[in-house]
Amino acid sequence: MMISNTICLVFILLSATVQVRSQLCLDVDQYGPCSLNGACGCFHMAGLVDTGVCGFLWPICSQLKPCNSSSNACDQPDTICVQHRRCRDIPLCYPVSMMDQRICPSMEMTNSTTTITVATSTPTIFTTTATPPTNTSTAQQLNCSDSSLITFENATTYSKIPDGYYDLKWINAYALDTQVYTQSSESGFYSAVTSGTWVAFNMNGDSMTIRIDQPNTFTIKSFIVSAARENNVTLSMISQRGSTYYKEASFKIEKNHSTTIELNWFDINTITFYASNDNTRQGEVFVIDDLCLDVTTNVTTPSNGTINTNMTTPSTGIINTNVTTPSNGTINMNMTTPSTGLLTNCSLNEVLYKNYCYYLDGTGGQCSNGYSLGSESILSRIADLFIGLNYKTRISKNCCVVTMESNSNYGISTLTQCNKQGPFTSVPVLNGGGCRNSTAISEAQLTFCVSN
Repeated sequence: MMISNTICLVFILLSATVQVRSQLCLDVDQYGPCSLNGACGCFHMAGLVDTGVCGFLWPICSQLKPCNSSSNACDQPDTICVQHRRCRDIPLCYPVSMMDQRICPSMEMTNSTTTITVATSTPTIFTTTATPPTNTSTAQQLNCSDSSLITFENATTYSKIPDGYYDLKWINAYALDTQVYTQSSESGFYSAVTSGTWVAFNMNGDSMTIRIDQPNTFTIKSFIVSAARENNVTLSMISQRGSTYYKEASFKIEKNHSTTIELNWFDINTITFYASNDNTRQGEVFVIDDLCLDVTTNVTTPSNGTINTNMTTPSTGIINTNVTTPSNGTINMNMTTPSTGLLTNCSLNEVLYKNYCYYLDGTGGQCSNGYSLGSESILSRIADLFIGLNYKTRISKNCCVVTMESNSNYGISTLTQCNKQGPFTSVPVLNGGGCRNSTAISEAQLTFCVSN
């Protein structure tokens, strides 16, 4: 049973009152359906087995902090303590903004194919009928003359879009040529085609993420989208600025309609898309074309402050990162700046964080020359940045991560990723894969290393 009326939940957090329009779910399984938005589910409150709140199912796990173990309370403002075992085995503080009914409308609310539910912004939506497979869509094309229009032409050969394409990281983002890899005549792959013949899509109905490393940002202005195989699909999006959730939106898409969405979400680091079938609640494939965005590269030096290069060329999306400053000369984004020693880039399959390079490798506790074991505290902060990357040199044979601590407490829990060829789609989490106070180190055990 689920409460059908809208409930105003009031959470007392550090003496501050936060009110959000949400709904309780009673006698609903953990992650069970509770909203018209299939990307939402029931999160059981900490310490309760039959009472929860309805929220967005796909936050970034590494950014959810543990609840206070003695009181199951949250020290972070605007959060509530819930169970979320897909991330960790302990209660976590979940942002109340992700439980708002504008994101997760009640299952008894009516909804139409042209209505967007939005948490903090009001995107514009244009929906047009599909065109025959031999023609491009007639969806309204917005002005992208001042930005990079990504049409995905020749992005890859029916494969994963590589990191670095338009200077972004692409997670579960694939591209294909609809004239080479033909679909059925009713496929939404044709509905989305707007420029050329190429489109992007999410493999297997899993979420797709576009991100850029800080301090760089991007602005997503608009894109054209359709559902690939089914009608009655809800597409949900969530964006972040650093570790802070920025804006969210959910709306209907169809396979025989191409829909132009104008977002104008500025200076973000991450956007995640997830599509689900309104009837089955299963993940669905969606198709994107004509993605209009800007990339801004920020280089910070102590003497000159922040330098905003903002030099994306509309035709190629290649950013020119050679920025001349009076005192330092030319700053090369692939090397250390001469006067400050600030590291601006790392090697393949490494993550740059606070001027150090980190990698994961199946080397049984051994790191390359110039590297040493990293800490679990840093791993907990940057784990999600490894999504889309690969092992540094070889696949692991044990998924418990060797760090500088004497015991291993982080591991990869999903069988599809543990000890399997990358790129990583899952990353180490606390007690993942049953890794808890493990002291033994085996050959080719997963290892976390940092540059000296």
